[in-house]
Amino acid sequence: MSSPRRNAPCPCGSGQRYKDCHGKLVGAPPSIEGALAAALDAHRRGRVDEAERVYREILARDPAHAVATHYLGLIEWQRGDVGGAESRMRASIAADAAVPDFHNNLGLLLRDTGRAAESIACFRAALSVNPAWFEAYNNLGLAFEAAWRWDEAAGAYAEAIARAPRFAAARQNFARLMIRGGDFERGWPEYRWRLFAQGITAAPPDANAAPLPASLDGRAFALVAEQGIGDVLFFLRFAAELTRRGARLAFRGDARLHSMLERTDLFALGMAADDAPAPGLEGIHVGDLPWLTGMKAAAAAPLPLILTPHAERIARLTEKLLALGPHPWLALTWRGGVETLGPSRSQLKEVDVEALGTALRGH
Repeated sequence: MSSPRRNAPCPCGSGQRYKDCHGKLVGAPPSIEGALAAALDAHRRGRVDEAERVYREILARDPAHAVATHYLGLIEWQRGDVGGAESRMRASIAADAAVPDFHNNLGLLLRDTGRAAESIACFRAALSVNPAWFEAYNNLGLAFEAAWRWDEAAGAYAEAIARAPRFAAARQNFARLMIRGGDFERGWPEYRWRLFAQGITAAPPDANAAPLPASLDGRAFALVAEQGIGDVLFFLRFAAELTRRGARLAFRGDARLHSMLERTDLFALGMAADDAPAPGLEGIHVGDLPWLTGMKAAAAAPLPLILTPHAERIARLTEKLLALGPHPWLALTWRGGVETLGPSRSQLKEVDVEALGTALRGH
């Protein structure tokens, strides 16, 4: 019996034409739409090599395909080819300027390569396409900050929060900006959102919570570190205020701090790692201490902790330094921050050590 004609109904009763059902050509290439969906899914799942291969296959069939062009550019950025990435992103916008994500991603690249004014224009372009996109308002705020345009940054964060009140990243950024400008009354309560923004807590801060009372007699707290060592030491200056109010304290955090903090005589309940249990103790994240103790003015901030080094360690390090040459000695930090996942490296700040040495030689 002969096969049905390709445009005839399929004999299986599906109602489709034979060529679209049981008569499909084996080995026929997937549609561009199907290939793109597979590439985007692979990209989301972190299978970057697979995604790149399919993007390139799509571009071989359709060299002007805007989405494949754009997301191949993202991969190039992720791999450090900023110039190639920017070129592809601009090409995708030229091909289809109605996709807000294209403008937003180019804005991120420009912001993280020090071109704040250009990035502001990109985020505004994204919002002109989709005025309700609250994440783009947050990115716009960060770009304004990079350009030192503080009031406009605050306005952009406020727009993001107005559109999405539980958008924790914008609330954290707004808090940081308020604190930077000395508006502690607004800044510290909003700063509590950082824990939700960073996934440290599973829920937003309790809107009905209140700062600690003047008397803490009989209460015991575990102060939990949730930031880098420098920030933890900054916030622990508020620990003395808790003991002054009658509280007893323990510390949960980086072991490198334990011996120093023991010598402050503030932590009578001991030290342990940040994930160690603290039975019977009320947990406080150290970044909440300014809000909990009611700091509303810079003049009310406690003095830094007095950290006393071990005399034998001072002697040992002095001996090492003397072996290198006469003083004065100068300590320099050439690298700070952390390297984030994805293409953005804005949290990592570093200077080439040899270039730094050349610049300082002879001074």
